[in-house]
Amino acid sequence: MDILSYAKESTQEVEAQEYTYYYEADGYKFHNRNLALLYETTQKSYVTFVDKNTDAIRNNLTNTIISVENNYNLDYLRLLSKQFQSVNLFYSGGADSTTILETAIKNNIPIDNYYCLTFDDISLESNREILNCALPVLEKYNLNYKILSCSFDYHLKNYADDMAFFKINGCVWVPFRSPLDKHPGINYKVNECYIKGADKPQLVKYNNNWYACLIDTAIAADNKNKNVKWFWFDSDNIKSYVKDSLVYREYLKTSNMIDRSNHLQFFKPTQDPKLNNLLGRSDVANYKMQLLKNLPDKKYRSSKAIQRIADVAKSSRHDILVNYYNAMDNFSKLLPEFGHKDGFTRYHNTGKFAWFIDLDSLEVFTQKELIPEGFKL
Repeated sequence: MDILSYAKESTQEVEAQEYTYYYEADGYKFHNRNLALLYETTQKSYVTFVDKNTDAIRNNLTNTIISVENNYNLDYLRLLSKQFQSVNLFYSGGADSTTILETAIKNNIPIDNYYCLTFDDISLESNREILNCALPVLEKYNLNYKILSCSFDYHLKNYADDMAFFKINGCVWVPFRSPLDKHPGINYKVNECYIKGADKPQLVKYNNNWYACLIDTAIAADNKNKNVKWFWFDSDNIKSYVKDSLVYREYLKTSNMIDRSNHLQFFKPTQDPKLNNLLGRSDVANYKMQLLKNLPDKKYRSSKAIQRIADVAKSSRHDILVNYYNAMDNFSKLLPEFGHKDGFTRYHNTGKFAWFIDLDSLEVFTQKELIPEGFKL
């Protein structure tokens, strides 16, 4: 393959569509994590992960004090309702999106559409969160919602190209998923925003300093449409993300979860309801029906990913699996050190950071500024 041709095409797309998040090296911009990784590996060039709004985050955290008492989420929803003619929410029934939903309802802030995304037929086991966690809440409040499905045939076509893993964002760790910012069932409009809420605080303790961070795997490749708003990562609500990070740090300290002999540690909240409540998140309806995330299994990190593959097999759509695994095999041939032979272990342990926020000084650093040569162990 001609990696430079792919790099040029990607750069044109990123610039034409004004991506919020992308990768960059040697003047090229990459919309796909795997394409960026392939470029970095073959061209021996350092690739960075970019949040276009990093400077805005710096500005919003300059000369400020974070109050754990302030409802920054409410402030942000009010701002969005003024900035856009229509506000929409991707609703999964999880703690994050339910927090946004209930904040809006309790404060009479209109959300025009609630989008529930499903994998083919809603009766499939991989869609059980929508059936059991999302729909009961939407019907309880009598809200206007739409169930949007990506069909089996949609994914069959996507994975027919053996270069699919370098073109479809997020397809390695979450198979058979359409990125939110280009879902085929949504007609995106410039005067509307589309909220995504799945961004709990992720912390790094490094050399006795604490940082809130944005790592590339956290956004699941939903990086295209600038009107798709990552609720807590957005520069206009970054104070809420820092507030949650401060609360989470205090929880880690009081729960004796810090290894003081280790100068590098990473922390990410679980789906524990008590921890969710501590972070100001709403309760999940039918909590036990959730599909678990961040599993310790070496091959897959999400039971939803496992279930989607199982649903395809149970539906006798082996043609989709053939295309998917052919594309996976080609990915592993082009990037053998990150391929499937170790269950994608190294792949999952390789990430790039757009920014780090020092939780005490509120200074903002890019990865190149804070750890240009990586973490020193």
